[in-house]
Amino acid sequence: MASRTATITRTDNGHSVHSRKALARGRLGQYRVVVVCVRGNVSVKETMRQILADELGPTETAPILVLGPTPPEDVITTPSTRVGWVTFVDGTSAAHPSPGVQIISPDNFLEVNLFIEKAAEGEGPQVILGDFLDNVIKSSSSSESFYSFFCQLASRVRIKKRTAVLVIKEDIHDRSMVEIVKRFADVVLEFRDQDHQGELTVEMRTLNFADNIYTRWAPFVHVSSV
Repeated sequence: MASRTATITRTDNGHSVHSRKALARGRLGQYRVVVVCVRGNVSVKETMRQILADELGPTETAPILVLGPTPPEDVITTPSTRVGWVTFVDGTSAAHPSPGVQIISPDNFLEVNLFIEKAAEGEGPQVILGDFLDNVIKSSSSSESFYSFFCQLASRVRIKKRTAVLVIKEDIHDRSMVEIVKRFADVVLEFRDQDHQGELTVEMRTLNFADNIYTRWAPFVHVSSV
């Protein structure tokens, strides 16, 4: 039987009061580490598009995209967008047809962190967005090595005073790995799909550790299945 993917379509009536408060336009930029946990058939690609379009608000500088399972061509970018694609390569070709995309092996933790640090140089607010952690976690030899990597990543983001919005497919990873990611977050946004009489909908809850705000699962948006 064919699987269905929940594709996000924003509607004003889809928000609960808590969800609107937690995701006011441009508000995510005030935090350093934001973790977005996606479950079930909720589309990671559409979730990132939603964040870029609505949640981060207008910025003077283009976001830094650090992608994993989602290829660069599936995310809308501008000529000034820096893109790192943390993906598996066969060792013979590590170049991308687009000059603005740098391919990085997911088991090269140092290179991943250095790309983010270098791309985040400069003045003004900058947002780092991507789903690269899915591939990094798969490449980690142990939870200890991933903990060390992510600790360094979070520290770099805080020192640089940037905002990192990190999207992970929560239900494909061991729980201990997911908990490591959540441990360093200022805010965790969790999304899951629900089937209501044949119609897929998305529910969201917020764990805002920075402001001590926690919401229950509530309808986020109406979705269509593809």
